[in-house]
Amino acid sequence: MIQLERMGQRDFYNYLEFMVPEYARSISANFNLPFEKAKVESEELLEKLFPDGLHTKDQYIYNVYDSSENKKVGVLWYKIKKEMSQAFLYHIYINEESRGKGYGSAVLEELERKAKEHEVTSLALNVFGNNERAYELYKKFGYETSSIAMKKSL
Repeated sequence: MIQLERMGQRDFYNYLEFMVPEYARSISANFNLPFEKAKVESEELLEKLFPDGLHTKDQYIYNVYDSSENKKVGVLWYKIKKEMSQAFLYHIYINEESRGKGYGSAVLEELERKAKEHEVTSLALNVFGNNERAYELYKKFGYETSSIAMKKSL
């Protein structure tokens, strides 16, 4: 159903242009941070996570394609943390028009297969509190809550 293809340089820059404001919106919404400040934090985080750009060691970023329709449906990004024997899932993004068709589940299954190829023994991720759809998907795949951050707006 899906095929993963390592992201090229142009797609990587396009992804970063998309990801900075996307992540900033999530930070802003979940932590009551003004968008502009959240955008700066998002930029700084991505620079830190990709110090060598697309060639940063242990970072894996793929375009996700529906092989039967030959169209791009999303992105998968994870990091292998060998010292912890862990793969850390940073982002699964499924295009708006492709959601609800099983792509998220297929990407998680492929991630598990790839993690085993790296001989890691666990998968980890963070999910924002307002992303209930993703949270439910991760629970369905056996992910357990390891910590909870809470807030209250006044």
